[in-house]
Amino acid sequence: MSQAPETSFHHEVELSHRTGPLSLDVRFELTKPWTVLFAPSGAGKSTILRMIAGLAAPNTGRVALRYGEQKVVLTDTSRRIMIPPHLRAVRLVAQRPALFPNRSVILNLQYGMPTPERNRQSLDKHFALLDSVVELCRISPLLYKMPSQLSGGESQRVAIARAIAAGFGRLLMLDEPFTGMDGVLRDELIAGLKEWQAKQGAPILMVTHDIGEVFATGAEVMRMENGRIVAVGPAEIVLAAERERLLGLLGRTADPLQG
Repeated sequence: MSQAPETSFHHEVELSHRTGPLSLDVRFELTKPWTVLFAPSGAGKSTILRMIAGLAAPNTGRVALRYGEQKVVLTDTSRRIMIPPHLRAVRLVAQRPALFPNRSVILNLQYGMPTPERNRQSLDKHFALLDSVVELCRISPLLYKMPSQLSGGESQRVAIARAIAAGFGRLLMLDEPFTGMDGVLRDELIAGLKEWQAKQGAPILMVTHDIGEVFATGAEVMRMENGRIVAVGPAEIVLAAERERLLGLLGRTADPLQG
């Protein structure tokens, strides 16, 4: 088994933004392999990911990624720094997957992969990576379908697979990635992503409003309320009140978030 690369990361995000009814003022650091940003729908989670990815500009803020010995400032409004999205080495799997509609699934996967050299070793490596990603995301039956033929959950799995095939870069961000997936498939994909992350050495930042998904990941949790981060830590502590509320609504003695 290959060992995880000897790398470290310490990513810093400070963003303040107002648009319409949305008001964001968030500051956090990413130091864990997997972090979940938890908040209700419409709280601005997707906007935060888009600003980290460079797809939207904050009113004021700073995004800096440290990976190994290298620190790169991606956004700093005080210094008028705004690195274009394609130069950020940040992967974003959006809530609505942006697959190329005129390319089959397999061509979507290969689009972001490095072009292999014309020799046996390079080609073998290319197709080994493709096979492993296809297996991880359980999309083998979908390879020759067009995006219009996929369900919402299938499209999400293909989008995740494409991001993995292209390489995590310095950060992989997932926006409600398990929508439309059953629990068994979700748990298998989470396990595969954890293994892949360990090999890549770069963190995952996921946003969700689903408490079951949070507990399934076992990740560090940042809980957001009214546009601010109000608690950071293990899900059992940070989401204790939400968990009790859900159990009360279900009216069960068994814990639906376990097992």
